Amino acid sequence: MADGFWSKNWFKVSISVVLIAVIASFAFKLSTQDQGRDYLDKDKSMGPSPSYQLTDAEGNKAASADYDGKVKLVYFFFASCPDVCPITTNFLSKVQDEMKKEKVFENKANIVSISFDPARDTPDALKEYALRNRADFTGWKFLTGTDEKEMAALAKKFQVGVTKDKNGNFTHNNVILLLDKKGEIRTYYNANNPDLDQTEIVKDMKVLIKER
Repeated sequence: MADGFWSKNWFKVSISVVLIAVIASFAFKLSTQDQGRDYLDKDKSMGPSPSYQLTDAEGNKAASADYDGKVKLVYFFFASCPDVCPITTNFLSKVQDEMKKEKVFENKANIVSISFDPARDTPDALKEYALRNRADFTGWKFLTGTDEKEMAALAKKFQVGVTKDKNGNFTHNNVILLLDKKGEIRTYYNANNPDLDQTEIVKDMKVLIKER
């Protein structure tokens, strides 16, 4: 009887197994996104990051090429932000500590925080903001530009949306981007997620550091 059942229903059973596997995979994908981070697919890129020429918190010229060959975290923010930016910057200081613990900070991996509010975020203002957050400038750069529209356009090229209302209030995607040594955007982290873990981010960075 069992042989008769399988011979008549093997196709339905096979389809059911495939569907269950697809649903399970989709559920896993959603669960990782709910945790505030994309699943790092070692064989997939979200596209190349754009090049730029900006100024750092010490008044020096800084270009995207300065970080070639290193894994990077990139975060777009503005220093006068009343809510998410200071919280995320404080979180990045913990990422910095973890990078140092794993001995990848500066020599193999960097953090790059880019302000899209150049009118207020001058190099001096950024330096004060950075030092308040224990930033080590050897491997964590705070960058600013000269034109607000150009900075918003740069953020958009990084797939980060920035808007400004008539009252001068900014709204932006509060995400941390992970770039590989070639400048490819490999994944992003939802910085609003309270369960975001600096150790998991550094684990992902170490995966990319090992790539050739």
